[in-house]
Amino acid sequence: MVWFRDALLGLLMLSGISHASPTGRRVPKHATIVDRRDISGNYTFIIAGGGIAGLTLADRLTEDPTARDVITEQSANQVVAFWTVSVLVIEAGPIDPGLDGILVPGAYAPYYYFWPNQFTVPQTGLNNRTIFAICAQVLGGGSAINAMVYIRGKAEDYNGWGLLGNPGWSWNNLLPYFMKSENFTRPNPAFAASANITWNEAVRGHTGPLQNSYASYIFPAAANWWNAARAVGFPAILDPNDGTKPGVFAMPSVVDARNGAYTRSYAKINHYDRVSASRPNYHILSSHTVSKIRFSGTKAIGVDFIPTAGGNASTAYAGLEVILAAGALHTPQILQLSGVGPRSLLQGLGIPVVADLPGVGQNLQDQPTLSVPYTFTNNKEPNSNTFANNATFNAEQRALYDAHQPSAYSIVASLSTNIAVLSLQDATPSYHGIARSAANANPADSLPAGTDPTVLAGYVAQRALILSQFESPNIGVGTVSWGTGDAAQVYHLRPLSRGSVNIASTDPLATPLIDYRTGTDPVDWRVYLAIFRKNRELFATPAMQALGPVEGAPFGLNVTTDEQIVAVMKDLVNPSNAHQCCTAAMLPKALGGVVSPQQKVYGVQGLRVADISFWPMEVSGAPTATMYAAGERLADVIKQEYSLI
Repeated sequence: MVWFRDALLGLLMLSGISHASPTGRRVPKHATIVDRRDISGNYTFIIAGGGIAGLTLADRLTEDPTARDVITEQSANQVVAFWTVSVLVIEAGPIDPGLDGILVPGAYAPYYYFWPNQFTVPQTGLNNRTIFAICAQVLGGGSAINAMVYIRGKAEDYNGWGLLGNPGWSWNNLLPYFMKSENFTRPNPAFAASANITWNEAVRGHTGPLQNSYASYIFPAAANWWNAARAVGFPAILDPNDGTKPGVFAMPSVVDARNGAYTRSYAKINHYDRVSASRPNYHILSSHTVSKIRFSGTKAIGVDFIPTAGGNASTAYAGLEVILAAGALHTPQILQLSGVGPRSLLQGLGIPVVADLPGVGQNLQDQPTLSVPYTFTNNKEPNSNTFANNATFNAEQRALYDAHQPSAYSIVASLSTNIAVLSLQDATPSYHGIARSAANANPADSLPAGTDPTVLAGYVAQRALILSQFESPNIGVGTVSWGTGDAAQVYHLRPLSRGSVNIASTDPLATPLIDYRTGTDPVDWRVYLAIFRKNRELFATPAMQALGPVEGAPFGLNVTTDEQIVAVMKDLVNPSNAHQCCTAAMLPKALGGVVSPQQKVYGVQGLRVADISFWPMEVSGAPTATMYAAGERLADVIKQEYSLI
C-alpha cells in the first residue's frame, strides 16, 4: 500500500486537495465546527450557505471512501492526514442548540432565526407596502424554520424545466433522487384510515437521511373541511408526492416519527449530525457571511468571509470549486458583489466585472399568501384555537407528546392536517379565458422598463409554458387549507409577476434591494380571485356551514365584486411564503440564464449555484422536497465530473 499512499500524496499535493495539521495536533476523526482561526490551506470545495443544498452536498461530497480511510504519516512526533476531498461550509447564522420552537411541531417558533432587518422596497402592486422578507439565518437554513410541509412538485413542473433548455431535468430524472433523499415512516394503519392518509409506496423512499411522515393527531373539524373539499369537486388523491394530478390530501410533514418522537427532521440533523462522528474532512464555520468570491482571472479560487455581526475579512481557498448555497436573496448578492451580474449595475457601484450576466438577481419568484379571517358559532372542540388558548388541554397534549403518544403537538402550530392543491381548471370554469387573455398581453409589459433583452426572452419562454400549464389539470396554481381555527389560508402558486434582487452598495452586510413586484401582472389577480372564490365555495358547503363560519373583516359577505375583493387583497397579501427562488436561473444564457444544466455559472470556472436560486420557475409544491432531491442530484454530477464515485 506504500505505492498507493505515495501516489495519492503526490496527486493531492499537485491538486491542492489536502488538509494537514502542521502544528502537530492530531487531526480529529470527526466532522468539526471550526473557528475562523482554524481555517488555513485549501479545501477541495467551499460551500457558501448551510441550508438544505449546502449540507446535502457537504455530506455527499465527504462520503468518498478514501475520505474515511485516512492516510496518516508519523514523522517527528507529528501526525499528518490527507483526504481526497475536504469541504468547508460557511453559514451566516448560528447553530440551533435544540430549541423546542424548532424541533417540536406544536411549539413552532420560526422567528428565532429570521434574517434580521430585511425588508422589501415598496411593493407597487400591493399599495406600496414595505414588507418584511423572511428567510432563515441558521445552520440548516429554511429547513430549520419552515412549516415542515413536504410536498413535491408535479411531473409537469420538472418536465417544464427541461423544456426551457435543460436536458437531464424531468420528473423521471428527479424521482430516484427524491427517493434517495428520504426515509418515510408509515403511519399507524387505523389512524391513517380515520385521517384520510394514503400514499403510494412506489414513490416513497425508506433509506435516506430525511425523515418524513404525518402528524399523529387530527382535530375533529378537519373532517368537515375534508368533506367540503370533496363536495366542491376536489379529488382525493392517493399521494401528493407521486407527480400526478393535484387534489385534496393529508399533509405530509418532515417529521421524524420513528419511535413516536415526532420531532423536526432538518438538514443539520440529516446531513451533519448523522455523519459528524466519521467525517474529519467536513468542516462548518457558523455565524460568518461570505462577502465575496475570489477569482484568478475568471477562475473561482476561494472566498472572503466576515463575521455576520461585523468585523474583518478572512479568506479560504478552494482547490476545485466554490459552490453558492446562500438562498435566492443572498446568492445573487454574493455574485454581484464578486463582479458576476448585470454590467451596468456592477459598474455603477465601481465593482470590476468578471462576468456580465444580466440574469443575476432577476426572475425573482415566490408564492404569495393570504389569510382569510373567520369566526365560528359552532366549531367542534378541540380545535387549533383550543390548543393555543386552553392551558389545560395544551398541557395534556404536551404530556402525551413527551410520552411518545399521539398528540396535537405533532401538528405544526396553527397548520392544517389537510390541504388542497388546485389547478386553474379546478378553480374556475373560466380557466381558458384567463389563459387566453394572458396570451394576448405583451410580456414586456410585465417586466420593468429597461429589462435586458435576454432576461425578457427567458420570461417569454417561461410565460408560454405557464399559460400551457393553466390549461392543464395536472398543475396546481394555488392551495386552500384550514387549520380548524380562526383563518383559512389561500396561496397563489403560479404568479406571472417577476421581481428582482439587486445590491445597492458594496457592503456585504447591507440588505439588497428586494422587489417581489407581486401583483404587477394583472392576470395574477384573476387567478387569485378564482382561488379565493373556490375557498368561499368550500366554506358554503353543508359540511362547513354546520360549524357556523362567518367570514371576517376586511372581507365578509358585503365584499362581493372582483374589484372589492382585489382591493382588500392588495392590503393583505404577503408577497412571500418564504419560498423565494429563481434569481440565478438555470436557463440558456440567451434566455437570461445564469447557470447551465450542471449548475455551473456561465462565463467563469470553478463556480456553481446549488440552492433554490438555480430554479428557472416555481413548482406547484413546497420547496423542501425538491431541494433535497436537487442536492442529491448535484452531488452525483460533481462526483462524476471529478471521478469521486
